[in-house]
Amino acid sequence: MTKKLIALVTAAGISLAAMAPAVQAQDEMGMGFNMLTGAIYNELSQRGLPTDGIRELSLSKISQIKAILDSGDLSEGDKNNRILAILRS
Repeated sequence: MTKKLIALVTAAGISLAAMAPAVQAQDEMGMGFNMLTGAIYNELSQRGLPTDGIRELSLSKISQIKAILDSGDLSEGDKNNRILAILRS
């Protein structure tokens, strides 16, 4: 019985140790997403665009907005119109 308990505790410890990098990576990804969302929020605020519901946007939509903001090929009006279309979809 003691050997089984020791084996179980050892296996649990190994499993938790193996999961630690994945949990840390997930935390870092979440932090990165929050930072990106915050930067987008600030940019939308400066442009006078709506920011309500920004927390519900998918990573895909946040990335699309970021690409539009970084585009040098679009006028500011075109950027705003495209961003509004994403926010409304």
